[in-house]
Amino acid sequence: MSATLLPGPRTGLHGSVELPPSKSLTNRAMIAAAAAGGGAIVSPLDCDDTRVLAAALAAAGWPVVWREGIEIGTRVVPAGRARLGLSDSGTGARLILGLLAVCPGLTIVDGSARLRERPMAPLLETLNGLGARLRSTDGGLPIEIDGGKLKGGGATIRPEVSSQFVSSLVLAAPLMERGLDLQVLGPLPSAPYLDLSEDVLRAFGGELEVASDRRRWRVAPGPLQRTRYAVEGDWSAAAFVLAAVAVAGGSVELGPLDPASRQGDRVLLDILERSCLDTSWEDDHLFARGPVRSPIEADLTDTPDLFPALAVVAAAGVPGSCLVGLDNLRHKESDRLTEMVENLRRLGAEISIEGSRATFERPFGRRFLQPPRVTAAGDHRIAMAMAVAALASGPLDLDEADSVSKSFPGFWRMWERLTGVGAGGA
Repeated sequence: MSATLLPGPRTGLHGSVELPPSKSLTNRAMIAAAAAGGGAIVSPLDCDDTRVLAAALAAAGWPVVWREGIEIGTRVVPAGRARLGLSDSGTGARLILGLLAVCPGLTIVDGSARLRERPMAPLLETLNGLGARLRSTDGGLPIEIDGGKLKGGGATIRPEVSSQFVSSLVLAAPLMERGLDLQVLGPLPSAPYLDLSEDVLRAFGGELEVASDRRRWRVAPGPLQRTRYAVEGDWSAAAFVLAAVAVAGGSVELGPLDPASRQGDRVLLDILERSCLDTSWEDDHLFARGPVRSPIEADLTDTPDLFPALAVVAAAGVPGSCLVGLDNLRHKESDRLTEMVENLRRLGAEISIEGSRATFERPFGRRFLQPPRVTAAGDHRIAMAMAVAALASGPLDLDEADSVSKSFPGFWRMWERLTGVGAGGA
């Protein structure tokens, strides 16, 4: 679905935004509840990704009831072979693989054409090294799992492109007979997401020790506890609201957010504050006042999901911004680096790419007689980033605007309230 994105008011943005709950925490809590034999997730995020994982758990035998929250019951192993479709959800596919490997039953995990392209091999190699039985023709989906009790013990993994491989092992580890003593080798991208896996596992009664550099995990064996887990607000969604204030100026209240959250994307606030975004807190609500007035500099090795939002701020603002640590962006829902840079160049930005570094040399502005066409490439974060870009560029025609439903289904309604203009067709 395409949409025409309109610029917001020239006087800056003013208003309040209610943010959705965290997708990352909702997904991890569902896996932990299933491993515990049941549990409840309070105020979960209701989006494509979380619905896909809930449906996959149900197909694998866990009763799932979704009303205002999510209730997960004790598993009944399906007769025969269960086939699970994870659509575009890389998080859901990777997290559920570890769980299914340590639970009895025959299962096939599959997904969209794009998800079939995303790497899974490091996780398969480590699970099979622990005695699991997972089969794949090329190291990706579809994957067949012949699940059962694993002894566990010592293991190593080279996550290379995703910390989700580590999270999958850690969340499944209490169900291994000897638990898990895991050593992480080589590059560890998106490392702060491991803090969320640690926090969720502890919330469900898991006992574990984690090295300060997140490279050694000792998880004790034993049953997890049925828990009512409340999901906090989403800093990943907040990133696009903060980026909008940074670009357009004004004063916006947003929440609920935990000021002390361990969500990695919280670091966006620190990055923008260094570029003169003014902020203050009242309880769990953040007040942000913009615009930013100096170049952006940030290493996104740990938080690559921030690239779309920060790239727009950098491309619309003061020349000389530099973002590094971008290697992992080619393995997301799209080739996120290429798609974002091409979109911003269509708007007139001059951006140079050298290895994992992007330097923003000339900003774009309002210089078009006809709205340029940009694409989300099926990527929810690119779609939201282009909405921010329209605040500075003027009207844009955006393909696949509905891809926001993957993580923030109410994004366009929120955007209309915040900017005073809608997205035609969205």
